[in-house]
Amino acid sequence: MTDPTNDITANLATQRGALPLRNLQLIGIAGTQEHPRALLRTAGGQTRLVRVGDTLRQGAVIAIGADRIVLNGGMGQRTLTLPDQPRAAA
Repeated sequence: MTDPTNDITANLATQRGALPLRNLQLIGIAGTQEHPRALLRTAGGQTRLVRVGDTLRQGAVIAIGADRIVLNGGMGQRTLTLPDQPRAAA
C-alpha cells in the first residue's frame, strides 16, 4: 500500500522552475506523524527518501516535520523547507 500524496507535494510536483537545482532540496513529506519520511532532490538530480537517523553528505537527518527537515552536520544544523505553495488561480 502506498501513502497518498499530500496537496502541497502534488501541487509543487507539477511546477516549472519551483526549485533551485544546484542545492539539496526538500520536495515532499510522506508517511505518518510517528514515522515520517522526506523526499529530497540532490544537486545531481537524484531523489532520496530518508527517515530520521539516515545520514547524507550534508549531515544526519535529526527531525522531519510537516513542511521541513532538519539536518545536523559539520557546519551545524540546517533546515530545509518545502518551497512556497503556489497560489490558486482567481
